[in-house]
Amino acid sequence: MLKRWFQRRRRLSDAQLGREYKVDDVIEQRYEVQQVRRGYMGVVYIAYDRQQRRRVVLKTYQTKYLWDEAAIRRFNAEAELWIRLGSHPNIVCAYDIHLYMGRPHVVAEYVNGGPLRALVGRLQPLEVIDYGIQICRGMQYAVDQLNLVHRDLKPDNIMISFDGRAKVTDFGLSRVLRPWQTFFDAEHAEQRRRVSLRATFSTSGLGGTLPYMAPELFDGAAAGIWSDIYAFGVTLYELFVGRLPFDAQRDDALIRLIRKAPPPDPRRLAPGMPSGAAAIVVRCLAKRPAERFQSFAELEVELQRVREALAGSPFADESLFDDHDEAERWKERGLVHMNLGEYKEALRCFKHTVDLDQDQPDGWNLIARCSLKLWLYHEALQAVDEGLRRAVSRTEYAHLYGARGDIFAAMQKPLEALTAYDKALSYMPSAPALWRSKGSLLQHLAETASAQECLEKAIHLDPSDAVARRLLGDLLCRQGRYKAAVDSYAEALKLDPRSVDGWVKYGTCLLHLARMEEAQHAFEKALQLDPENNDALAGLHRIKK
Repeated sequence: MLKRWFQRRRRLSDAQLGREYKVDDVIEQRYEVQQVRRGYMGVVYIAYDRQQRRRVVLKTYQTKYLWDEAAIRRFNAEAELWIRLGSHPNIVCAYDIHLYMGRPHVVAEYVNGGPLRALVGRLQPLEVIDYGIQICRGMQYAVDQLNLVHRDLKPDNIMISFDGRAKVTDFGLSRVLRPWQTFFDAEHAEQRRRVSLRATFSTSGLGGTLPYMAPELFDGAAAGIWSDIYAFGVTLYELFVGRLPFDAQRDDALIRLIRKAPPPDPRRLAPGMPSGAAAIVVRCLAKRPAERFQSFAELEVELQRVREALAGSPFADESLFDDHDEAERWKERGLVHMNLGEYKEALRCFKHTVDLDQDQPDGWNLIARCSLKLWLYHEALQAVDEGLRRAVSRTEYAHLYGARGDIFAAMQKPLEALTAYDKALSYMPSAPALWRSKGSLLQHLAETASAQECLEKAIHLDPSDAVARRLLGDLLCRQGRYKAAVDSYAEALKLDPRSVDGWVKYGTCLLHLARMEEAQHAFEKALQLDPENNDALAGLHRIKK
C-alpha cells in the first residue's frame, strides 16, 4: 500500500506539466524576454530578437490550456490566419510561428508606441480622421487578402506608433468569412439560426467586447464586415467625443440601448466635430446592417472627403509608409509558407528573395533548409555554398555550416555531417541546437560517450530544450540506465507535455522499472493526444497481460 502511494506521489501530474518563460530568459538563444503579460487565454512575451536586432512580441496560450483541445485548435487556426495576412503598413505583422516548449508561439511585430485607447479624448478632429483612414486601409486589406472579419475591433486593439502610424492588431477573434458574407444579405440573415443571448455574449469574450458589438449580434446573426464597421463607428465616436455612444451599469441595460436607442448626436457633445465626420459615425452606427457602409474602402473614401474639406488635401498614400524592401517582403512570405509546412511555395518565395538581393546569406540558408525538406539535397548544398561565398558574420557562417551538417546527415553521410557541425560550432560554440544535432548524429553512430557529452552541453546552454532531454533519455535507455532515462524523459515532458513520443518513451522506460501504474498513466497521456498511437496501445496491452 505504501509503495503504491509513493508511486502516485512520483507520477507526473498535470500541475507539474508545462512551463512559461520569465523575464531575462532567452528563448532558443535568440529571444531575450524583457516583459511578460497575460490576458484571458494568452501569454505575451516582449523580447529582443538577437538575430534581427529588433524587439518582437511572442504570443502563445497559457499553461492552464495545455489540455483544452478546442482552445488549442482555435489558437492554431487563428495564428495561421494572422500569419497568412502577411505585411501591411496598417496591420501588426505576424512574422513567424515556432514551437517552443510544446506550444506554438507567434512571433509578431513590436509597435514602438501604445494603444489607441491611451489617446481617447486627447485628439484633434484631423488626427482622428487620419487614424480612421489608416484603420480602414488595414481592415480592407484583411478582407481583400483572406475575407477576414476581426470581431473585436476597438481602441485597445489598434496600436499607434510614435511616428503616427495606426496598426490593427489582435486578430485572435477573427474568422474567415463565407463568400456571401462579404456583403450583407438580409435574406440569409433572416434564415440564419438564432442563438440565445447567453451563447452570443459570454464571459470568455469570444463574442467580442460588449460596447462595440453590433445590434444584430444579440439576435444571433453572424459577425461580418458590417459588424466590424459598427465597431469602427463606436471607436470613431469615442475618439471624437471622448465617451462611448452607449453606456450603462448593467449589461442587459447596455444591450437594450445598443439594440434600440439612437446614438446621442455626437456634435452636441463635441461641437468642434466636422459635420461630415458626424454623418459618417451615425451611418456606421445604424441599427440595420444594410444601412451602414458596406466596405472599409467605401468608408475610407468618405473620410478622405471630410479630410480634404478640413485640411485641403487627402491623407498621404500608404506607399509612404512602406518601409520593407521587396526582398524582405518575399522572405517574410516564404517564412509563412515554410512554418506552415508549404515548402514548395516557400522555396519559390526564397528564390525570388535572392533574385532581388543575391548578397543576402540568410536567403540562401532558407533555400537550403527548404530544399532539404523537399529532399533536394544537391540543390540544398549548392545554396549553402552560395551563402558561404556571401557570409560575413560568425552567425551567418554558423547557420550555413549547420544547414550543411543537417543535409549530410539526411544523406546518411555522417562523417561529412560531423565535419560541418564542428565547423559551425567553431563559429558559434554556444548554440545549443548545434550541440543537439551533433549529439543526435553521434548517438546514431553508437558513440555513446561523445553523444552524451554533446546532449548535456546542449541542455546546459538551454535548460528548456525538451528535444535534447528526450534524446538523452533515449541514449540512457539504450544503455539500460532506466532510472536516469526516466528522469530525463520526465524533465522533457515538464517542458513539452504534448509530446506523444515523449510519453510513450517515458512509459516504456517505466515498464522496465516495473512501475506499472506510472507507465499506464504515461501511455494514457499519449493516447489522449493521439488515440491511435500503436506504441502506446501496445504498452497498455503489456500492462494488462
